[in-house]
Amino acid sequence: MIKGFIICFAVLFVQLAVLHVVDARLYASQDIRHTASTAVTPPKNEDKELKS
Repeated sequence: MIKGFIICFAVLFVQLAVLHVVDARLYASQDIRHTASTAVTPPKNEDKELKS
């Protein structure tokens, strides 16, 4: 029974490590795309629009 727990935890940690690597690569590729296409728009000044 102890051997089964050890195998279970070993498989769990291997899966978590693989998911961590995949997750890090996906977020790294998304960050590159977002920084290239990000545009900052200035806030609208509604007071000037209402007076005109």
